[in-house]
Amino acid sequence: MHKLINMSQIKITESAKKSNNIIYIYEMLSLIIKQLGCIEELRGGKNRYELILDVPSSYKDLLLFEIEDKIADVISVNYKYTFFKKHVNLSGLNGLEKELLLTALIAADIDEDKKYVIKKLKNFQEYALDGIFNFRMKALKEKWNDILGYIPPGFQSLELKDFIIYLIKDKMGKRVYFDEGSVYDKSFNVLKRVELLSGDSGEISIVKEILLSGAGEVELGTKLPKNDEFYLKQLYGDRVRFSSSYFSQNS
Repeated sequence: MHKLINMSQIKITESAKKSNNIIYIYEMLSLIIKQLGCIEELRGGKNRYELILDVPSSYKDLLLFEIEDKIADVISVNYKYTFFKKHVNLSGLNGLEKELLLTALIAADIDEDKKYVIKKLKNFQEYALDGIFNFRMKALKEKWNDILGYIPPGFQSLELKDFIIYLIKDKMGKRVYFDEGSVYDKSFNVLKRVELLSGDSGEISIVKEILLSGAGEVELGTKLPKNDEFYLKQLYGDRVRFSSSYFSQNS
């Protein structure tokens, strides 16, 4: 007879109005969940949304490492987006420009924000995302509040390009790839952080995904949508590279 596999349970919860955060975590972990032989359950209720995972105990630490990385995405993107959208004066920008600025503010120090979040996620029995943000992210919220002081009041369209270039100018070395409508990291994992910009219109989603990746360089395998192409050239300039497939498909 086969030995019974010892299982451990991991629960991730969020307020129902932010259920997209749980969906993001689930989608980004779906492959490893299957590979590790987990039993999964998504529960949606009036007040809470839950992802419950029963994982073989020998793989628990590996899965927790991946879960905490994706929770850090949620805090550093979705919660930061909500914070800045509430507090930044964007009356001088149109809708698209507002979303681009908010994305750039998130992206400016996303790696540092994620490191801080992950440090605060140890020894949890259950990950309640809203509770984690409200009660364990005090220093992060103070940092975001300090950033507000560097943003010009009544931000104007003519300032936008230079300000975003200033925010991303020190990002060097890390390259992402665009091909057939999706953005990929160096290991060719598809990136979907833009899905955490709740309330966003979805316009120029490729450029926003590239910004959220924290990339210093971009390699294009296929042609971008017109608006994305315009803003990518504006913001990344000579840090855009072209693969051989780009020229073969656009010749």
